Amino acid sequence: MVQTKSRDVEALTLVVQDAAKNLSPYAIATLVAHPDAVQSALAVAADALSVKGAGEDLEIIRGTNPLSVDAKEAEQRITARTQTGKKEELLTSKELASRAGLKTRQSVHDWLQKGRIIGWQGAKRGYVFPAGQFDGRGRPLDGLDRITPHFDDGYAAWIWLTTPRAAIGGATPLDLLRKGEFDQVAAAVIGDTQGDFA
Repeated sequence: MVQTKSRDVEALTLVVQDAAKNLSPYAIATLVAHPDAVQSALAVAADALSVKGAGEDLEIIRGTNPLSVDAKEAEQRITARTQTGKKEELLTSKELASRAGLKTRQSVHDWLQKGRIIGWQGAKRGYVFPAGQFDGRGRPLDGLDRITPHFDDGYAAWIWLTTPRAAIGGATPLDLLRKGEFDQVAAAVIGDTQGDFA
């Protein structure tokens, strides 16, 4: 098993090296400067490819002369591939403190520092916190503290939690946390962050 994984890692390394030959020096430097983003992108690609039948609908874009389409066709293609869903409610520190019955916003930031919740710097001043990580009483979902240490970035952690994963039967890790399936989610995050994308 270890030898098989080692061979697979070597094969993936060759694929990435070959792909890098077609990238600009700027693109390569950008990817090198953001290894977590590269790892996340590889995990998302592996997860998408592992879904049964996904390979049939894949559109591969490569080469120096990509197919040109007019604006109308581009819009149709984007619309066909866009998943619609509800807009995620993001809470400020003040809103979260009020909803959870906390006396100060500092308590919210204490939760963040301890890895009990997920948040990131908002476009405006201050942090934002996805409302979906809290129960009906405004308390963090159990098991989040087993996920957050695996990510350096709150946004990346939230994307991982809300993306269906083939390794857990196509469910989102967040849905499984809500059902109390903490061990299964913890195993999935360890597998994904260590490169076991199956």
